[in-house]
Amino acid sequence: MTVPAASTTPQFEVNAQHLAFTPDKIGSFDTFIGQRIIAPPSVDGGTLLVTTGKAGHRQKGQVLRIDARTGAILWRTALGNITMTQAIVAGHHIIVGLGGKRMFAVNAGYSCRSRFPHAIAALQAATGKMVWEYATHCQDMPTPAYAHHEILTPTGGRRFIALDARTGKLLWQIPLGGWSAMSSPARVGSNLYFGTDNLFTHRNDFYDIDWRTRKIRWSRNFAHTVNLAEASPVVCGNAVFTAFMRKDSYDLWDILVHLWKHTPMRDFTFEVVSLDAVTGRLLHRKSIYTRHLPPCAWVHERIIGSEIYWKNWVVAALRKIGHAIHIPSLFSSMHKSDPTHPGIYDPPLTAWHHIIYVEPRLTKRLYALDARTERILWTFRTGADISNPNIYHGTLYTVNAQGMLYVLDARTGKLIHTERLATGTVGPSDGLLSPQAFVVGGTSGNLVSLPIGHMNMVDGIDKSIH
Repeated sequence: MTVPAASTTPQFEVNAQHLAFTPDKIGSFDTFIGQRIIAPPSVDGGTLLVTTGKAGHRQKGQVLRIDARTGAILWRTALGNITMTQAIVAGHHIIVGLGGKRMFAVNAGYSCRSRFPHAIAALQAATGKMVWEYATHCQDMPTPAYAHHEILTPTGGRRFIALDARTGKLLWQIPLGGWSAMSSPARVGSNLYFGTDNLFTHRNDFYDIDWRTRKIRWSRNFAHTVNLAEASPVVCGNAVFTAFMRKDSYDLWDILVHLWKHTPMRDFTFEVVSLDAVTGRLLHRKSIYTRHLPPCAWVHERIIGSEIYWKNWVVAALRKIGHAIHIPSLFSSMHKSDPTHPGIYDPPLTAWHHIIYVEPRLTKRLYALDARTERILWTFRTGADISNPNIYHGTLYTVNAQGMLYVLDARTGKLIHTERLATGTVGPSDGLLSPQAFVVGGTSGNLVSLPIGHMNMVDGIDKSIH
């Protein structure tokens, strides 16, 4: 097949605000792909690029090129591991990352659980043929950024790497204090912003790396946090926004008092923070949700999240034995099969017109925050969700874990339209918008493109013209 000149996709969800939009014509269709669709499609020359993954005993993934008008599959390429990244178009190559299981088991994160290949891979855009593959240590789940023929990405192996987009050769690398799970870099100019975790050293650092100078411009540590490596940040004006869970700590006396009185304890707090994009200075810090647990459950959570649980080889062996003989204990709980909802708590954020949108899964709500003050402007109950919303002409689109599409007024949160889709769980990123259609896929393996004209009516006013 002949592919028109590539319309380069430079980063995750197209831009640093996560407003995935294409002016190209997209038709209406419902195409069965056959594997879970995890990231939103990319646009390239009148076609869509879709990545998929299948977990289980034989883990695998795919990259597909699909006709944007009809939904017809033009080609598909099988891969040796899950692909959780969005496809990045780099010249005449398509770039994806491989890996999707838990990134570590024991020994301070240096031992990866997955026995499937971890790599950054390049495919030929016209045919899907593999061009090169750069093997990495641990999973590559953040979507890379592309600039000046370089593929730029943090990895699960505690490195930030730059590869030659044409050959896959390593050009340079920077050691990181932690690993990046799904925090896809938000690129603005030469700056790349992303978060990392390291539960063994408590180096939960947020980075700004300058790809031109090949140096860390600044980094900021957030103590007592988890999931900083999960949310993909957004940039709004001169600030960069991210979200995470802060684990609340108690001293021994407080724990004993709570156990004695049977009073609930703070398990974690969801926070949204904004940092000065130039200096890393903390601007605002907003707590939007706190989960409480009974004291015994709180102690249980802390044990399985402790360094002893993960780093000690004896405990690791007991976990494996417990799993093998089906003993329901702390030692086997981490080896259960994949849950119904993926273990994603902090989906990507979205920025639009000085409003920041965040939708932590456990809160079952979408929050709209003022970007200048982080005051909560409105909330909307979506149900469990691991995706972020997308916005076009003041209309917001988001799909929850049951495949329910909600169309809202982006400024007020007022419901405009709701519709059940055949997608299943969507995420950890949302769909693609065009002037005609909203394109989204999910765990059902269906890629759905539906017209949006009929959704933009509220109180008799056509929202698409505002």
